[in-house]
Amino acid sequence: MDHKIVFYAGLALMAFILLAGATLRPKEEKTFFDRVTCKEIQGLLAVFIMFHHIVIFLNEKGRSIGPLFNFFYYGILAVGFFFFCSGFGLLKRWITDKNYIQGFMKRRVFTVLVPFFFCNYIYLTRAIIGNFGSKTNFRLSELVGSFFGFYLVNMEMWFAVEIMILYLAFRIVFARVKRPLTGIIIMTAVVIAMMAIGLLSGHPQSETMSYWFKGEWWYNTIFMFPLGMIYAFKEERINTFIRKAFGTLLALTVLLIMLIDYYHRILISKGIFWTDSFKTNHLPDKLLGLGLETVFEIAFIFLVLLILSRVRIGNSILRALGKISLEIIMMNYLVIDILYFLYEKYGILVYVPAVMAGTLICAAAVYWIKNIVLERRTRFFDGKIQ
Repeated sequence: MDHKIVFYAGLALMAFILLAGATLRPKEEKTFFDRVTCKEIQGLLAVFIMFHHIVIFLNEKGRSIGPLFNFFYYGILAVGFFFFCSGFGLLKRWITDKNYIQGFMKRRVFTVLVPFFFCNYIYLTRAIIGNFGSKTNFRLSELVGSFFGFYLVNMEMWFAVEIMILYLAFRIVFARVKRPLTGIIIMTAVVIAMMAIGLLSGHPQSETMSYWFKGEWWYNTIFMFPLGMIYAFKEERINTFIRKAFGTLLALTVLLIMLIDYYHRILISKGIFWTDSFKTNHLPDKLLGLGLETVFEIAFIFLVLLILSRVRIGNSILRALGKISLEIIMMNYLVIDILYFLYEKYGILVYVPAVMAGTLICAAAVYWIKNIVLERRTRFFDGKIQ
């Protein structure tokens, strides 16, 4: 019963955060997706990812979590949307700002790099103390790799690594190309190469630590990045198509999502990405899973665009969450692990709110430290997007 309460309370919380202050969009508005909206939705999805991480953690602990397990299946949709927004935002700024590449490293790459290493050293310190306590030790290669960020003490930091790689690739490519389409094609090739590396790299030996590109999460959402760039490039034409055929597109998209969701659950229950543990020729299974999840993510993103074409969202909570969304993702697993004793002692009703509150506090602290390091002057609720 407690798990049901948390599940429905979580859905109600996210619905409130999303819909507070929402209004119908005037028909004359032709643009309904921008960088501010991206950040606001990312803030909401960061809350969802907190639930997703909690479910993964409790599932690995062998805990029965009832309806909360529904949060497990849709983490790819949230992360895929993050990549989509990143691709969209980068190309949109490049198109509209001729000097965008100037200062790009500090504005984009360092914005991820600073909190990544800050969080990485927190995880590393905790892991070393834990190893001493259990009288085991890191191998020297793992310790050195962890210090420089090539060996992830917490695998959930993978997103920050991939987004930094994409930002660096974007900086190199779009400092040289003159036409958006040329840059999109090159960036798509970069993404496909990263996906191929992930496909062929297998899974990590540890449940919490790994080198880069180990695991399907490294390649099953990243393709949304070039798709976001394509949307930025052809935004007006796509928006016109959405407005003209809204009813038909909405019905078809919802139907497609329902069908894919059904088959996706079946494939996940069969361990479609993990058949390398007992099959020699496991690549077709991974490609099947990747293909289905890619279509799933595209359909979800298209549904979001359809809804935004008719509804205008925005409130101070979404803006604040959007600002610290990356920090939420990176700090969440630490808080989940540290506060696990609350689950054992008091149960899920105390554990989940404590984890969410602790994560938000830690994320806000890391965000504040990042702004000091980067000499930024911004507040949580000012609506400014860096």
